[in-house]
Amino acid sequence: MKFFSKIILNTITVIILLIAIGCKNKIEKPLESKNTFVNDVALDSFFSILHKNKMFNGAVAVKKDGKLIFKKGYGIANFSQKTPFLPSTSIEVASVSKQFTAAAIQILAQQNKLNINEFAYKYLGDAFPYHNITIQHLLTHTSGLKDYEDYFKIAWDSTLIASNKDILNYFITQKPVLESVPGEKYHYSNSGYVLLASIVEAVSNISLDVFLEKYVFTKATMNQSYFLERDSIWNAKNYAPGYMLNPTNCNYDNPELLNGKQYYRFLSGRLGSGRLSSSVNDLIKWDSILYTDNFLNEASKKIAFTPQPPSHDTSDYGYGWHIPDTSAQNKTVYHTGSWAGNKTYIKRYLNNKSLIVILNNTNSPYMVAIRKEIDNYIENGTPLNIPQRYGEEVLEQEICTLTEENLSNWLTTNKDVKWNKKSLLKLHEFYIEHQEVEKATIAHSIIENLKL
Repeated sequence: MKFFSKIILNTITVIILLIAIGCKNKIEKPLESKNTFVNDVALDSFFSILHKNKMFNGAVAVKKDGKLIFKKGYGIANFSQKTPFLPSTSIEVASVSKQFTAAAIQILAQQNKLNINEFAYKYLGDAFPYHNITIQHLLTHTSGLKDYEDYFKIAWDSTLIASNKDILNYFITQKPVLESVPGEKYHYSNSGYVLLASIVEAVSNISLDVFLEKYVFTKATMNQSYFLERDSIWNAKNYAPGYMLNPTNCNYDNPELLNGKQYYRFLSGRLGSGRLSSSVNDLIKWDSILYTDNFLNEASKKIAFTPQPPSHDTSDYGYGWHIPDTSAQNKTVYHTGSWAGNKTYIKRYLNNKSLIVILNNTNSPYMVAIRKEIDNYIENGTPLNIPQRYGEEVLEQEICTLTEENLSNWLTTNKDVKWNKKSLLKLHEFYIEHQEVEKATIAHSIIENLKL
């Protein structure tokens, strides 16, 4: 009897353990399993190698002919918290924000609350000195306004966060001379999109961030899209702050703590030109929404996705989008973003509903090359090739471990990198300026060894 009782007891114990293990696996199953979708091993292999080579850290999504074929994150989102970078991870998308600012303007136009062809001063106030600039000029980067950043980097109190009101006040009080007559030349302008955000607020009586939350994000269930104060991003959950490589310690650091980069903090309060945070998942939703009339009607989308060149110049810019190809067979729209270590990209193929979204938070200098590879892969089926690494970038990442004794082996190991003498000399000068004697010596030795 005891023998059978023991068997029964052991059997029950095993069952309980199996249930516990199953529950444990269910609890510990990573979020990545819900976020990742890999139906294209070539793309996975490409980005896996890029991440391994420290060329990419972020998340990617690709649609082909309207069907999702790839969605995955690589690396770490928050370096302090060691959280994974997932397709659900939010990141500041920089100038990709502009398409949302433009959409807010168009929504107000659809509501008959503003006229895009009217002069901007009617919404910004008579004190705005450029009475011949229209909302259309601001949307299409043809206003001729100077970028505000250069002035603020020199004249602004860096302990204060500059807002849209401060930037508008700069144009009212300083009255900087226009780069060109409004409507005549294309000049990419963050200033113009900041003023568009101010117009949204003037017309709707709510700020751009609140407007987009109310009229777009909530209705579209884009729950990973929002605006954060700069100082709060470092502790935000499921968030990827931007990082930049610090040449003095070979670590990816908070950008505004680096020499000459303090403006990343005090220019972080503006709305319109950037600052929106979103995720791969939400940008997939945004892409799908734009094929409906739920937010922008057909007339609004047609003009947004049509180049609006000025009278004396060429331009592929519409309303918040570049439109490099306008043919019916290959019409594409895209935008890039770059701010405080973040590099972002969204490209939509309107003829076949293909999509590319790439978000990176380590200031990768390879983003242009990566974009070209993915573009060619989706458009032409061209095999994916890993871009050649830059010697100066690899050196910055690994110089803290180098000595005169192991330098020769390191050069042999990295014999396939691409060196640029000008960039290497600039890095050498940086080490000298910051009294990094050993690093300066290593850089000089490389110049000598490679006969650059």
